[in-house]
Amino acid sequence: MSRKIVAIVGRPNVGKSTLFNRMIKQRKAIVDDRPGVTRDRLYAPCQWNRREFLLVDTGGFVQNADEEISAQVSNQVLVAIDQADVVVLVVDTAVGVQLEDRNIAAKLKRHGKKTIVAANKADSEKASLDTAEFYKLGLGEVYGISAANGRGIGDFMDALIKALPLTEDAEAAESGLKIAIVGRPNVGKSSLFNAIMGENRQIVSSIPGTTRDSIDSQVTINGREYIFIDTAGLRKKAQFPDSLEYWTSVRSLKAIERSDIVLVVLDTNEGITVGDIKIADYADQLGKGVIFIANKWDLVDGVPQEDFRAFVRAQAPMLSYIPVVFTSALKGAGIDKIITAINDVDFERNKRLKTSELNDFLKQTLAKRQPPARMGKLIKFNYVTQAADPPPTFVFFCTFPKFVDPSYKRFLENQLREKFGFVGTPLTLVFKARERKCLRWQ
Repeated sequence: MSRKIVAIVGRPNVGKSTLFNRMIKQRKAIVDDRPGVTRDRLYAPCQWNRREFLLVDTGGFVQNADEEISAQVSNQVLVAIDQADVVVLVVDTAVGVQLEDRNIAAKLKRHGKKTIVAANKADSEKASLDTAEFYKLGLGEVYGISAANGRGIGDFMDALIKALPLTEDAEAAESGLKIAIVGRPNVGKSSLFNAIMGENRQIVSSIPGTTRDSIDSQVTINGREYIFIDTAGLRKKAQFPDSLEYWTSVRSLKAIERSDIVLVVLDTNEGITVGDIKIADYADQLGKGVIFIANKWDLVDGVPQEDFRAFVRAQAPMLSYIPVVFTSALKGAGIDKIITAINDVDFERNKRLKTSELNDFLKQTLAKRQPPARMGKLIKFNYVTQAADPPPTFVFFCTFPKFVDPSYKRFLENQLREKFGFVGTPLTLVFKARERKCLRWQ
């Protein structure tokens, strides 16, 4: 299921990026006193009281000769209204209510968007008294905070979580294997989607960004239900100053989050790019099944498919478990292979191994190579078992689990794949100390 979206909006230089960094507990946004420093939009997962959401720093804007600041802020807020579940309006207690604060508040009220007002720069008890002025905006409770030193953040975050809607029952009730089709603009995602659906359900254009929204379509193929999620292209942040393009990429990330399997569409004329690898790695980190779709293969001359696969593996060695399927979406070639690959990856992602099989494997693996000692600690493995839910998760019980070397962890993963397959699915390896049994007086 996808996380809810919280958008931080406001005038330039009110402390949006500082609040963003405070909320995600790391310095990701560039903070500067000059208005408009946050040009690239930033997003990051955020958690408070066991609720997770996607936090978006929409950035400030700089007035210039070509475009009025009010128009830019309006665009920012309209996009937030369209996409966010809750909006955080950041205002500045040091200067009080400004005209742009009123304009933003008016738009938020007109659209009925849930809003939390964060009166920033309330660095002291005296400054906190100045927050009362912002009740004039008519958006309800105002929370005096200091994004710089953390003052008032706890109460503000509690209010934010209370405002977040729960996950819809409809989404939880969706049946069928969920597949997200993602990739950079103009690699043929919509053509691929149409070829799979067997009908032209969307306008397909060679102009990047034609598909503005994620579209779910349920289809039955050979008696099995699938839900295909077609998304707009993923772009480097520097390439789309327009807010709508940015939010489109956020939708793509949300689509990946709620999918079971992700089809990363490649343009075979360009090979595999850093952006392709990053989005596949994002899906890997979320435990999704992943398949590379080498589209437009009909336009490639004289290159054996195995050579292209080898090239992909060389560029992304940590993702070498991901299969590559060759297609021509426009000609409808290779579509059956995609469905077969989806079914295969789903099988691998849900594959369960017997504990006896796993412990035989562990014994054979330890005979090949023992774990290296670290900081004088000798690591001894006792046994291994598999957790219940996908993606495949293996729990290794051993002495000094926190000292297991990362290289040995990779060795164990490679051995698991060599022995049992797991094509197209990430593996999670967990190391735990063996619980000691205690005798109890009767």
